[in-house]
Amino acid sequence: MRIIDIVELFINHNIKKEVRSLKLGDMASVRSGLVLARKISRVPTKYRYPLLNLRSIAPEGYIDTVNLDVFDAVEQLAVEYLTQKDDVIIRLSSPYTTVLIDDETTGMVISSNFAIVRTDNERVSAEYLFWLLSTPNVKRKIFENTSSNMLGAIKPKFFADFEIEPLPLNKQIEIATINKLARRESFLLTELAKEKEKYHAAIIERLHDEMRKECGV
Repeated sequence: MRIIDIVELFINHNIKKEVRSLKLGDMASVRSGLVLARKISRVPTKYRYPLLNLRSIAPEGYIDTVNLDVFDAVEQLAVEYLTQKDDVIIRLSSPYTTVLIDDETTGMVISSNFAIVRTDNERVSAEYLFWLLSTPNVKRKIFENTSSNMLGAIKPKFFADFEIEPLPLNKQIEIATINKLARRESFLLTELAKEKEKYHAAIIERLHDEMRKECGV
């Protein structure tokens, strides 16, 4: 059983306390990103920022900084349109990937392709919310909401009105910690698989070269 499955079981079976459904918009600020056309400069300026784009949001839920664009603005941008630590950023088109901003991914321009969720940390853990919005149950609700939309896009208001049953903050932190460990484990396993693939390829190639020499090819 994967660690992420253990998290689901922990919530479904081990936490008995009754909780009241609340709209996410009552516990966090939810808004769309910047409409780039309003602030873009066609020539380089001193107001140059890294720009989140759809390619830079990896399906696994992290920002691939190699794929960031550069955005030249006509003026200094308001901080509300720049990534801040513990922001939860949600892609508004399929596959509706969610990412959590950390120290290394702050200061990036967030375009209108994304929703920005900034939590009240005394009520909702950003890392917990990041996990929650990435769960299959929430993804299913998003797909159901966009089933009649040919473009498959969803509006930030969906998340503002989205009802959740928040656990006590200490329990949220427990879930967030387990999820962080699970993601770290998945990352390490993926990296190990990549290294093993390189290793096996090198072994096979070397064996092939030795066989060619033996056969006089």
